Amino acid sequence: MLKKILTIGIILLFIGTGIQTVYAVTQDEVKQSLNNKQTEFLSLFYGDLWRHVEKPSLNGFGCGGGSVTYASYHYLDADLDELKIELILNYTAEMNYTLKLPFYFAPIFAFGIEIQNITDCEWEYFKLKHHGYYKKTGNFSIVFNVDMTSIESGDEIIIQPIIYSFTIPYTAFPDKTNKSLIIFIRLIYLIPILKDLFLSNWLFEILGNYGRNNLFSAPLFLYFE
Repeated sequence: MLKKILTIGIILLFIGTGIQTVYAVTQDEVKQSLNNKQTEFLSLFYGDLWRHVEKPSLNGFGCGGGSVTYASYHYLDADLDELKIELILNYTAEMNYTLKLPFYFAPIFAFGIEIQNITDCEWEYFKLKHHGYYKKTGNFSIVFNVDMTSIESGDEIIIQPIIYSFTIPYTAFPDKTNKSLIIFIRLIYLIPILKDLFLSNWLFEILGNYGRNNLFSAPLFLYFE
């Protein structure tokens, strides 16, 4: 009887050890598969944007702005499972004017970037002050994925970012006499719930379509080997 019990115990021990070994091998295969997944993340400084508003009197104003963007060239593995790219832009917003009472609303500065045929626009927008001199600098970015499903060795892709830069009022409208719309935008800006809904998700997209408010900037060239 004792021999039978020992025999059964030894058999069960071998079975348990075999199950643990198979489970361990399965877990190792899963981990190895995850580790073998090829992904790449590129974080790139892309350019500088700036705008300046100056209003020395109630009867006149001056404004300007511009951008500098940099083309870049990248050689990548065609077997990548995932390719994610982040473009980072610096911005400078500066104002220099003083108004007598009652103060008008401060101007709104807006900077945006989108990737043509890939993403919607990402916006960075803010006010500065009601009067006087003030300057703000910072940066914002956009992150997007490159579709790798049909990429083969020897393929080339050109990524075309589009950037936007304008102020409200002054440069956002071809017709600067449209004061009612300017007042509407400034009032919407003061309401947090409506600000993002109407400005960044709708109105800024319309304003960005004016030719002088958007720029086809330097492209990115991706080469796959």
